[in-house]
Amino acid sequence: MSPLPRGTLTLFFSDIEGSTSLLTGLGPRWAEALSAHRAILREAFGKHDGQEVGTEGDSFFVVFTSATEAVAAAVDAQRGLAEHDWPEGRTLRVRIGLHTGEPEVHEDDYIGIDIHRAARIMATAHGGQIVVSQATHALVSETLPAELVLDLGWHRLKDLAEPEHLFEIVPPGLAQAHPPLRTLGMAANLPMYPTELLGRDAELRDITAAIQVEGARLVTLTGPGGTGKTRLAVAAAKALQDRAPGDVFFVPLQSADRAAVMWASIGEAVGAPMGTAEETPAQRTLAFLRDRGAVLVLDNLEQIPEAADVVATLLQVAPRVTVLVTSRRPLHLFGERQYPLSPLAVPRRARRSLTLEDVERNPAVRLFVERARMVRPSFALTPDTVADVVELCRRLDGLPLAIELAAARSRLLGPRGILARLDRWFGEAVLEGDRPERQRTLTATISWSYDMLTEADRRVLRQLSVFSSRVGLDAVEAVVGVGGRDPLDVVADLVDASLLEIRDGPDGEPVVYLLETIGRFALDRLEEHGEVDATRQRHAEWCIRIARDFSAALNAGPRQLGALDRFEAVIEDLRAALDWMLSPAAPRERFELGLELLEPMDTYWYRFGYVLEGRGWSDRAMALLDKGHHGDSPQIVDALHGHGVLALQQNDLAAGTQALERALAMAHRLGDVSREARESNSLGIGRREQGDVEAAGELIERSIELARRIGDDQREATGLSNIVTIHMDRGDYTAATQAALRAIAADEARRDAWGVAINQTNLATALLHSEGPEPALRKLLDTAHSTIALGDVELSICVVENFASVWAALGDTQRAAALLGAADHQRQAAGIPRTAPDEAILDRFVSPARSEADNDEWNRAYAAGRNLTIEAAVAQGSIAPDGEEAVP
Repeated sequence: MSPLPRGTLTLFFSDIEGSTSLLTGLGPRWAEALSAHRAILREAFGKHDGQEVGTEGDSFFVVFTSATEAVAAAVDAQRGLAEHDWPEGRTLRVRIGLHTGEPEVHEDDYIGIDIHRAARIMATAHGGQIVVSQATHALVSETLPAELVLDLGWHRLKDLAEPEHLFEIVPPGLAQAHPPLRTLGMAANLPMYPTELLGRDAELRDITAAIQVEGARLVTLTGPGGTGKTRLAVAAAKALQDRAPGDVFFVPLQSADRAAVMWASIGEAVGAPMGTAEETPAQRTLAFLRDRGAVLVLDNLEQIPEAADVVATLLQVAPRVTVLVTSRRPLHLFGERQYPLSPLAVPRRARRSLTLEDVERNPAVRLFVERARMVRPSFALTPDTVADVVELCRRLDGLPLAIELAAARSRLLGPRGILARLDRWFGEAVLEGDRPERQRTLTATISWSYDMLTEADRRVLRQLSVFSSRVGLDAVEAVVGVGGRDPLDVVADLVDASLLEIRDGPDGEPVVYLLETIGRFALDRLEEHGEVDATRQRHAEWCIRIARDFSAALNAGPRQLGALDRFEAVIEDLRAALDWMLSPAAPRERFELGLELLEPMDTYWYRFGYVLEGRGWSDRAMALLDKGHHGDSPQIVDALHGHGVLALQQNDLAAGTQALERALAMAHRLGDVSREARESNSLGIGRREQGDVEAAGELIERSIELARRIGDDQREATGLSNIVTIHMDRGDYTAATQAALRAIAADEARRDAWGVAINQTNLATALLHSEGPEPALRKLLDTAHSTIALGDVELSICVVENFASVWAALGDTQRAAALLGAADHQRQAAGIPRTAPDEAILDRFVSPARSEADNDEWNRAYAAGRNLTIEAAVAQGSIAPDGEEAVP
């Protein structure tokens, strides 16, 4: 026998699959088959310079100095076996395994771990299959066509500590379909979930890419309780194992409260041997993981003070270990990749009704539906239930845990019933035995984080609960009180604990965001500590400052165009403050504070289509005012003014003029000339709408006179604007045109875009009546789009009505009908009926057009117009019948 080769060798192991059954089936002819098998394999070995080391029964052990030749011998052997005519029509199938290494020669044989690895690789294969190790594959990959190789992934082999990446050589023309390899798989103790992970595809890609592509060794998933951090971490670990199999260990740590317990839990999960009595859990665990490649999912670390030290030590001592952490706060370690996990997306609010198509693919809604079906298989999302399910998901902030707990109630209740009981249900337990105790209710889940805060941070969280959801740092400073500290530092620990989020606001400044579920919990704690009134007082004072700034921005200067977006970001806070201040049990001081907020809010309700809401708050204030027998004050004048203006806008003329008469008399008694000018103007509008044009004119002229006396340009400009309508009511459209031009000049001097827009609209009306439809249309085309961009709902409707009148005068009756339909529908939706004087002005051109048109055609066009938005109506008013821009 030739001396055994040394150095780097490719080890070839083979045996016959199912040899015992073949022996039984072939009987005396087994020897014939065995001899043919040996002849075929030895021919292949000899052809490719293989040296046979051992033969035992039906197995071979052969070594090659060339990996390429070893693979070629394996291919020739399988081809020869496949082409041979076996006795009794039987098929003799051989499994072959190849591994390249440096075995040690011992006497007339080889020893070493590479021998065992090659034998174990052969044992994974099936008959007719050639399986090779990564080491062998690396040596032949450049010369072997890619289509002849299958990547079989990573596998654990019996008695070998490290997994092996295995490949299959697939010779052309030979059978290629084989069952899964006979391996131990991979070490993994990941929890199994009975349902699909929903709505986290992007997050899953991000996390796996951070580890696999970018090489991150520490990724921390943070987020409020109930966002599904554990579920996502398990899914990420599973995905990592599927792509590059290796050891994956899940370590539940919610019961751990110190480093020693954490080390012991990790050691138990990874299967670290017990070691000696003198060894600590940390020493045993590190010894086991020191040279191993593994992914550790460390679940729930926030309550362990030394968690960061444990993880840092793990990463330092075990360089091939990757750690995926779930925690409500980051570890703040060097190299940590923080991944804040937000709740599931919920359908956005929309003015139109939600449809099934809008929401059925939304992840939060899908989660609710699937979990509801688990307890009520007949549950389905229908047109009748969709709005309630969407509102439930919104109220629960898209938190997966909250949605699952709510859906569990579907066994007894429909979505509307669950929604109605949501506040009461918040702290009730749901009997699900596989949930940790801290996740049986939302209260328990949030308490888990709250209890770990310092008392100072608890106080901050409690006081932030008076805000609706998002709040700027200036508001934090005003309401919470920061003692001279940067408000960002004040909330930093709460952000760390995943009880708050920091997001970019519309202006790029940071905004603190509080989930509704957490806010509700914190508000309960605020009440328990007796801090509600003091905190809401500061919140109300902040709301008044915000509303006054908004009103000032709207009434003067170029800032008004951007003021609305900023204001609507805090509208829920303003409503909450009003509710607290205008409650029936509120003391006088709180009620008077409410009146201070009502005054600037009137502008918002009046101009932006919220008349119904504004009237509701105003009625509430008037009831408290009349009940309390309050004396004269500027605040009461303002409240009466707001009530009167909103009532007039609803065409409630009796209530409106009565309130304005009271306001005017009180302002006069107080000697407040500015307010007296305002009330005289507004009462003049009321008298006009009651049909008393002469009294209206006198009151408005009186308002202008008072404004000039005190040098109040704004009050004067407002009066000049309203005089335009008085001239039109009198039928003097030339005077109305001239008055409108004077009013425009006054507002342009003040840089008041809203005032200019009102007067441009009045001018278009006056031009229509004094000079005809062509000049009026030119004015509308020049100003309509910039006017509706201001967002004033009634003013925008007036623009549409002007277009209707113009096209009626031009003989386009169908367009006039459509635009009138749009205007009527928008007035109905906003709760702003048309006044009698304005109806008379509109009818001068629209009524003749309607009487001349075919009744059915008019009605069809009118009905179609009711479906138009303001923007669409203005666009239709601006386009000529031939499709070109309407330029007379």
